[in-house]
Amino acid sequence: MTRERARTERRDVDKERGEPVAGGAARGGPRALRRTAGPLKDWSTRPKILITNDDGVESRGLLALKQALESMGDTTVVAPDTNQSAVGHQKTLMRPLRVRERTLADGSIGYSVDGSPTDAVSIAFLGYFGHGFDLVASGINYGANLGDDITYSGTVSAAMEAVINSCPAFAISQEYYEHPDFSLASTAATIVARNILEHGLSRGELINVNVPAVTIEECEGIEVTRLGRRVYQDQLVERLDPRGIPYFWIGGPPPSGLAVEGTDFHAVVHRRIAITPIHLDLTGRRLLRRLRTWSWPLPSKAAGAKKKVQKADAVAQANEEQVAEETGIERR
Repeated sequence: MTRERARTERRDVDKERGEPVAGGAARGGPRALRRTAGPLKDWSTRPKILITNDDGVESRGLLALKQALESMGDTTVVAPDTNQSAVGHQKTLMRPLRVRERTLADGSIGYSVDGSPTDAVSIAFLGYFGHGFDLVASGINYGANLGDDITYSGTVSAAMEAVINSCPAFAISQEYYEHPDFSLASTAATIVARNILEHGLSRGELINVNVPAVTIEECEGIEVTRLGRRVYQDQLVERLDPRGIPYFWIGGPPPSGLAVEGTDFHAVVHRRIAITPIHLDLTGRRLLRRLRTWSWPLPSKAAGAKKKVQKADAVAQANEEQVAEETGIERR
């Protein structure tokens, strides 16, 4: 079987129930542990928490997130071996992935993957560690992921991949500055993680957290927000290599945004931590209703057959005319 054919969409589902046929689940690895949310004091065992990011396994933000949550549960770190910012929900299917054991800056053990943030989460849920997880925390990202940023963000995509595997997740990012202090973001991560573990999230839901670049004392609190709108100022920068051949960078100043009250961008601008719920169901509900009022008729089979006959007649006529032109015989 060719690789392309092996990756085609599976259709071995029960036609009446719309569910995978028996035995289909056995091909996968451990997924989420699917605990019932509740107060942590009532849990019989410590939560298993997967820590990941898109800035790479050596990121200070990753270590800060791990250290913030390890008092709450048993943490496992798996992240890309290099910076994978803005790769979105990229998943590696056309080459093998390599996993390495790494010693983190605090002396603990983590794992790196030579792929994307999505790959890091995928291998965890496909059985690399031999168990599932109760929560996935992605971050702490260098730079905010506000509004439209989530469509580019590897940090948010890692959390999305966890949700696809039926595990609660959140992504956390902090406004970028030269020497970031992750104290506020670490505190926010602890609050968010505890709330998710104790209250739970529904299917397809995750939380996106953005932290302003301020101290805990300067922070104006936490606000639950909706996604805002980013304003990008990207520029195409052209340069020449040593052989005189042009190459290009996508550059320009950092994005800004529309500070509309109630949005994540507005909250961060006003020194508040933005907590934004995200759902993987991207269906445009209003457009869905509009589309149902449009006309969507398919051509009838009879009309299709007539068009085929007309096309065949036109081809035959063109051939006859070409033959007559080449032989000099007038077509009668």
